Amino acid sequence: MWYDNEVSMGIMERKYLHEGEKPEQFIGRVASIFSDELKPKAKKVLENADFLPAGRTLFGAGYKGKRKVSMSNCYVLPTPKDNIESIFDTAKKIARISSYGGGCGLAIDNLRPKGAPVNNSAMTSTGAVSFLNIFDVTGGTIGQNGRRAALMVGLRCDHPDIEEFLRIKQDGSKLSSMNISIKFTNEFMEAVEKNQPFQLVYDSPETGHIEKTIDARSFFHEFCETQWDWGDPGAIFIDRVRNFNLLSGYLEYKIDVSNPCAEFFGNGGNSCNLGSINVYNAIKDKFTDHATIDKTHLRMITDTAVRMLDEILDYGYDMQPLDLNRETIADWRSIGLGVFGLADAFVAMGIRYGSEESRAVASDIMDIIMEQALLTSASLAAKKGAFRKFDLEKTMASPVIKAYPEAHDLIKKYGLRNGTLLSIAPTGTISLFAGGFTGGIEPMYKIAYQRTSHSMEDSGKTFTVYARGVADLLKFHGLEGISPEEAKKKFPFLIESHEVPPMERVAFQGILQDYVDNAISSTVNLPNSATVEEIEEIYMAAWKQGLKGITVFRDGCKRGNILGVSDKPEETETPDYDTIEPKESRREVKVVNGSTVREQTSCVSSMYVTTNKTDDGHVFEVFTNPSGGCKSNINTITRLISLALRSGVKVSKIIDELRANKCPACQVLRRQGKDVSLSCSNAIADAMELSMKRELTSAPAELPTEEPPEDDGLRECPECHKHTLRPEAKCWTCDNCGYNACE
Repeated sequence: MWYDNEVSMGIMERKYLHEGEKPEQFIGRVASIFSDELKPKAKKVLENADFLPAGRTLFGAGYKGKRKVSMSNCYVLPTPKDNIESIFDTAKKIARISSYGGGCGLAIDNLRPKGAPVNNSAMTSTGAVSFLNIFDVTGGTIGQNGRRAALMVGLRCDHPDIEEFLRIKQDGSKLSSMNISIKFTNEFMEAVEKNQPFQLVYDSPETGHIEKTIDARSFFHEFCETQWDWGDPGAIFIDRVRNFNLLSGYLEYKIDVSNPCAEFFGNGGNSCNLGSINVYNAIKDKFTDHATIDKTHLRMITDTAVRMLDEILDYGYDMQPLDLNRETIADWRSIGLGVFGLADAFVAMGIRYGSEESRAVASDIMDIIMEQALLTSASLAAKKGAFRKFDLEKTMASPVIKAYPEAHDLIKKYGLRNGTLLSIAPTGTISLFAGGFTGGIEPMYKIAYQRTSHSMEDSGKTFTVYARGVADLLKFHGLEGISPEEAKKKFPFLIESHEVPPMERVAFQGILQDYVDNAISSTVNLPNSATVEEIEEIYMAAWKQGLKGITVFRDGCKRGNILGVSDKPEETETPDYDTIEPKESRREVKVVNGSTVREQTSCVSSMYVTTNKTDDGHVFEVFTNPSGGCKSNINTITRLISLALRSGVKVSKIIDELRANKCPACQVLRRQGKDVSLSCSNAIADAMELSMKRELTSAPAELPTEEPPEDDGLRECPECHKHTLRPEAKCWTCDNCGYNACE
């Protein structure tokens, strides 16, 4: 089975398996939610990893009526009105959705600017931006499985507070739980191009007319400078978003913002019901001169996938966090079908990612998927009815519909079951889970990684693991033993994300957007040496080529620090974590030598952790003297640690277990820049490791000296602590353990 490997199994155990569930029962549980007619097909595509619903569905299937979990990954909230009640009602919605495991996107266009009159004791408004702290704290406090809630906030480029909105990220200390994006209009981008002034405007009966003029080109340059430095804000080209979708003819379907990763734009109350097709599996005769797209297979999987996503809407209807979400499902029945494994498919066909040939192949793939999705949705409408607000005249006005005359007859006769169809998510965890494939339409970040196993980790040894398409390529040619450098020399079409010219990335996404009614989440990875001017060129080209948005990430920018990931590679000098031979009693060892480290958590301002070792250097016991918190629980932890040490359990294993759980309150403080451990158990683990490293550095003559490694753009994963965390869309994904900072 495709999940019969260490990485996939680890992801399944951490994210998707229910209590007491065995891996072989997983697919049966997910398939069980579908109708009797669809169930056999659903089970088959899951068994082959031809199509996978998004993570919330994989986890939520079977939990109906048992737990408060949603089948949707992300939500778009209504834009709050300009009053306190609406603003705090929005915060309440964020809290409720986050508690169900969903991320949220919202816009703050309606909120009056700073200095505008208000009818309360303050006399003037603190401005639209000031309320972001409420949303940020709400998301940071509720979170998901001990992680930050995923939030996206957008603001229109002509709002008088847009300069403050841009600059709020520049000191790095604010809004740690959210991404922000500026919604650029065609009018603004034209003003940048022509070096013209641009008018900022706010009108309401309460404030009257407020306007301000800015230099469009200067503001755009500052935006790109901030992007260069922080990897945020993002850019949304809102006119393209609103004018190119299946519902662009519906004036009542107002799009103001996207979900946190920017692949789904919807009206207020809408949600991301996502799933992705494995396009690598749709390539036949892989690694031969006649490798090609299996169009029959691709149409069949697309048909099954659309039907599955539509039934997931019904299964998850009662599991939605808000009445508004249920109403929106009934009105529009939005789904988001995407892809993964595209870069692997190019390897199977011997095509370089970003080349003209790759753009042609990707266009063919997406064209088939879009056409079949329309045909299937119309067929579903014939049997089950169209989405509630379906209007033929408005639907036929869509430029997407006009591009597919093959579907017109069915749509005119039956309507469409779904108001949105295609949406390409990053799929970091899902694609890794499915067998180590590349996510979304992304290129391979690296063609190979260094990994270790449980049996090798104590010795510090590693082995090379190739990306899925490359591994299969080498196996096909009997070259499993060659190095990544040798592989790239033998197969020149192998390319990593940093080697794809940025303008090729933009052109690639621009062409694919013509076949996607919603949006595409994709990242342009730039070297640390990239300039602000290069980023300006990328965003300008993205606007001109019809992208709805794009993420630019420069290696070494400060965004990793905001999200709490480390830019330091793993330590190559690992302390000797061996413990003593098992002892029956503490009294058997009379003399110990110790070191004490002061740590801090959210509820313990000073936790003194002492690690004792025997004369021959073996770790023997740990005890603490905390200034606060639950002292009895902390002391119980250290007594159990000491017992485990005297029982022969390795320190490395104990530290791994201590770091497995994280405290949400500590995480909030960490994201605010406070130097605290991630939990009381993490504090003890940190102190133990620091004590070991201090002893290690006291004997420098025994340590090997190496040149510092070249920055490869990867970071240390906060979950598995391997140097395999890569930027993806507006988040981070670990290729070793599947950790995703936004899930």
